Amino acid sequence: MRKPRVIIFDDEVFILNMLRDFFLMRGYEVLSYSDPTSICPISGNGGGLCSSHHRCSDVMITDFNMPGVNGVELLESQSRKGCKLNIRNKAVISGYIDDHHRSRVQQLGCAFFQKPFNLHSLMEWLTRCEQRIDLGQRVATRRKEQRFESDRAVAFKLPGSDDVYTGIAVNASTTGLCLKVPTPLQREQTISFHASPFHSCSNASVRWVTKIDNGSYLAGVHCA
Repeated sequence: MRKPRVIIFDDEVFILNMLRDFFLMRGYEVLSYSDPTSICPISGNGGGLCSSHHRCSDVMITDFNMPGVNGVELLESQSRKGCKLNIRNKAVISGYIDDHHRSRVQQLGCAFFQKPFNLHSLMEWLTRCEQRIDLGQRVATRRKEQRFESDRAVAFKLPGSDDVYTGIAVNASTTGLCLKVPTPLQREQTISFHASPFHSCSNASVRWVTKIDNGSYLAGVHCA
């Protein structure tokens, strides 16, 4: 049976390391990040819905003040766009939060902890979270390779066609791309790059497709 997984977002290295050590001692798989927009697909993909069929973790903790987005906005965006993780297993932590955002936390239904927070209170909340965790259900596959932000134009062809289509590589890694395209691709479809923008990719298979707010589509493609 797998370990429970927690995702932690905090741009304060001391807090990030303290929480990571706390969860490691409790037997968790810990994914910790200083910037949610570089890892959470629905905070960085221009408005798309969550493309995963499984929740990304069992517990999530986010700082309020972070680069690019605050923790309340992050959780609200996740709730709107189909995050699979139970909101009661999410928490916002902050040294200061105004009444307006504190009210939004209450409306969301997640937990809130004031910095410096009491680990005993955190443990009480976590115990309740663990009663809602089913370790028999899988979580989404952890992305092991680093992804790099990009805005490069990508020309590609579809099977059986000589037409050349153009998309934008939103981000890229050594094994794949996230493409923004004006028309939807199909899952399991194979595409070939007309002029490979990344040396590791000449052909790729489409792993997922999701529609975003402006009528365009995002497609995750894996290099063949």
